Order: sequence, then structure tokens, then C-alpha cells
Amino acid sequence: MAALGRVRAALRPPRGDLTPELLALTLAQGIAALGASVALPVLAPLLRAAGGTGTFTTALGVGILFAVLGVVRTVLQIPFGRLSDRLGRRKPFMVGGLLVSAAALSAHAVVGTVPGLLAARALQGVALACSTPAVMASLGGITDRESRGGSVGIFSTVRTLGLGLGPIVGGVLDTAFGVDVALAGGSVLLCGATLLVHVGVPETGTGGTDDAEAERADSPEEEVAGVAESRWRLFSSRRQGVTLGGLAAGVVALMVGVTAMIPLEAAMLDRMQGTTAGFGLVFSSTTLTRLVAQYPVSTATDRYGRRAFVVGGLLCAAPLVALMGVAHSLVEFLLLRSGLGVALAGVVAPTYALAADVVDDGDAGAQLGIVTTAFSGGYAIGPIVAGALAPFGFALPFVVGGVALVCGGIGVYWAVEEPKRKAASEDSVVRTTVDRSNQS
Repeated sequence: MAALGRVRAALRPPRGDLTPELLALTLAQGIAALGASVALPVLAPLLRAAGGTGTFTTALGVGILFAVLGVVRTVLQIPFGRLSDRLGRRKPFMVGGLLVSAAALSAHAVVGTVPGLLAARALQGVALACSTPAVMASLGGITDRESRGGSVGIFSTVRTLGLGLGPIVGGVLDTAFGVDVALAGGSVLLCGATLLVHVGVPETGTGGTDDAEAERADSPEEEVAGVAESRWRLFSSRRQGVTLGGLAAGVVALMVGVTAMIPLEAAMLDRMQGTTAGFGLVFSSTTLTRLVAQYPVSTATDRYGRRAFVVGGLLCAAPLVALMGVAHSLVEFLLLRSGLGVALAGVVAPTYALAADVVDDGDAGAQLGIVTTAFSGGYAIGPIVAGALAPFGFALPFVVGGVALVCGGIGVYWAVEEPKRKAASEDSVVRTTVDRSNQS
């Protein structure tokens, strides 16, 4: 019987990635991404209706609206993550952030002025800063390290799908029914995501970092010193800080390269002699190929390690971004951006999974906030860098983006240390023990 138990343990497939809790969180974030991104195609009409074109061009105005959200989100993510850790709660931050995001989206339709639009975008930045670190900490809490790559791959794929479909849904609703209906539809979706989180996602917080520190203390003096230190310390070790910092630097480099084309739409249209529809196809091709590649690549990181994929993705993205500076046709841009989507699949979800592997349970919100802040910060500064370099030549923003990606890949290779995994034999022993217990 013992031999039979060992055979069954060896043949048993690993536990599925898609648990009910992960399914609820994944669907909620996909729906929330869909709802929030319906605003993207209606920002320009809202700005014109508010009289913003009298102050600056529509393109610049939309860029400023993007930047406001990104800056607010970047500044507040770590403080909100830290507060979530101190309180030992995740769900209130997720629920509150989604509800505030729904309110901010509705406010877009009623403010009627440029300052009002800026305030609405800033409020949405606050909402994202509130919810994102808690979401990522919950994702780490409901997944296992051995299968986290595949789990985060599922999460990232569904969320990316929502981000990709949102502008399409927003554009269709705006064309058919008007801006107000498009924004109302996005708000309803966000409220639905809130309900799904409330019902289906468990609380993964620790109940308060102070309590956890007190339980680990060996004496009253150590307890007081440990609690006081934990209020200010962000990392539990220098190695952890260097690892998370290296991942954040790689993410910023990635976003600088990926967003280089955003302010260069007019120049790209001239070079490829295309239309805005062609530009949209080029832009979305990255999302489409990433959707196809994300889950297989993320699952492979569970077997072969995550750091190698992150480094490889950054280094593979570098020449693809740099070559866009010399592309001249729709097909060339399309091929390069499609390849970039595959490279992104090796970076985005594996980075989140690797960060979740190294963070501490009691400080996961703030520590993961470093990586999420790097994403939003890179997305905010990337177009600014590209726009500032564009007057010196079309190729320069892309070359600089490629160089940044190479530096990011080298930085991740040098700074990031992947946690050791349990040996296969150890895992087999654990499974065999469980089998024997079940048989008895």
C-alpha cells in the first residue's frame, strides 16, 4: 500500500492554479479594468466640451489628464500599501478603491470644466493607489509559490483583456448612446467588480503587523523595539530591498520602452502612410500577442525560475523597441510591436510573481507597492521622455528606450535574487505523508 501511495503521489498532477478565490479576484479585476478603461476614448470629447482646447491642444490636454492620474497613483500607492499592512486588512482597500473609482468615473460626465476633469482624474488615481497594492497582496496571499507563476499569468491575462476591451466598449457606447451612457456603463461594471470582491475574495491580511511582531518577540524589550522599528522599516533584509528595487528599476525601463510610441502617433502615421485605425492596430498588437503568450510563459516560470524570464524579456524587448526607430511601414511596426508583446509576457506577470515570492506577509502591501508604483510611474514618465526627445529625431526616443531596457535587464540580473525552491524529493515526501494520513 505504501508503494501504491508513492506511485499515486508521483502521478498526481499539481494543484490547479485557478482556485475559487483566485477566480473571484481575477474576474473582479478584469471587470474593473474593463470598466475603468471605457473612459479612454471619451477623454478628448470631454475635454472639448469643457472648453479645454482654448487653453491647449487636445493632444496635450489628454496627455495632461493621463499624467495627473499617473502622478497621483505613483505618489500614493506605497503609503496606502503601508496603511493596509498596519491595519492588517486588504478587502476594505480593494472595495473602497473600486467604489471611489466608480464615483470618479461618473464625475467625468458631470463636472463640465477642465479643473473638474483634472480633479476627477486625480480622484481615480487615488482610487487605484488605494486598491492596487491590496489587490497584489491578496493575490500573493491566495496563491502558492510553487504554482504562482501560472496563477499570476491567469490574473494578468484576464486583466489585460479587460484593459484591451475597455476602450472598444467605451467607443461603441459613446457612438451609439453618448458619453454619459459610456461612463455610466463603466461605473456599473466597477460596482459589479466591487460586489464580486466583497462576496468571493477572502481577507488575506495578517490582522495587523504590530500583532505579528509582538508574537515573534522573545521578550518585552524585544517586543517594544521590534514594533517600533517595524513602523518605519520597509524591508526585512537588505537582500529583499535590493531585489524589489531591482525589479522596480526593470519595470520602469520596460514602461519607458513600451510607451515611447504614444507621443509619436503623427510621425508614425507619416512614416507608414497609414490611418489612425492602423495606428490602433499597431498599438493593440502588443496586447494581443501578450494575451496569447502570458499564461504559457508564466507557467514555465514555476518550473524554470522567474528571474531568467524577466531578464530575457527585457533584453529581447530592447532591440524590438530600438528597431521601431527605423521602421517605415505598417507591417514592420506591426511585427515589432507583436514581438514586444511576447517579450512583455516574460516580464510583467513573472515580475509580480517574483515580488510576491520575496515579500513579507505583514508588509506585503507596501513592499508590492514598490513594484506597482514602478509600473504606473514608468507609464507616466515614458511618454514625457519620448516627447522631449522627439524634436532631436524620430529614432532617438526608441533608441533611448532600447538602451533603458538593456540597462534594466542587466540591473535585474545583478540585483534580483530568486528564492530557493523546495526540492522535488522534499515535495514528494510531503505528498506521500499526506497520502498515508488519508489512507489511515
